[in-house]
Amino acid sequence: MFLRRIFAFSLLTASTAAMADAVDVNLRDNSAQLQYIASMGRDTLGKADMHAGIVYVDKNNLLGDLGITVRDEVGRNAPGLSVGVGIKGLTAKAKSNHASALALGGMVRYSPLPDRRFGIIAQLYYSPNIVTFGDADRYTETGARLEYEIIPQAAVYLGYRRINFGFESISDVILEEGAHLGVRIMF
Repeated sequence: MFLRRIFAFSLLTASTAAMADAVDVNLRDNSAQLQYIASMGRDTLGKADMHAGIVYVDKNNLLGDLGITVRDEVGRNAPGLSVGVGIKGLTAKAKSNHASALALGGMVRYSPLPDRRFGIIAQLYYSPNIVTFGDADRYTETGARLEYEIIPQAAVYLGYRRINFGFESISDVILEEGAHLGVRIMF
């Protein structure tokens, strides 16, 4: 059942690739993440992006997510600093346990002046028991990365991510944790 959901999610993600503004891939020895990011435009709230992605660790540890993030620069008083808030729905299989969640989160990006090509990014997503379903009772994702824009359409980064599920029946399960190397290509 779970593999059918992942397959359907993959088809949905692949079908939106033609409309995507960016592809983000990061790898480590025992996991891979693939994301498609589509710009939803700019309004008074900032720049909005929709993303769809999958994290593959092994056949017993998979996560698919779909979300929206709104972000913008803080202003003149804090040059190079931008923040964003977002929401994402996710479904996962963690050590033979199934979970889904609606997570709220945010990110902070700082680019030292005058070179905006280099950035330091941190993010956090959290889902408490009330909006976490299946076998899990909470979800937490944290991450940080150092990013460098090689050309306007491509950036490379070195990051660290930790994805954790809390379960009532067993101890917490860390779906994925560790450093990764990534590339984001914009088109």
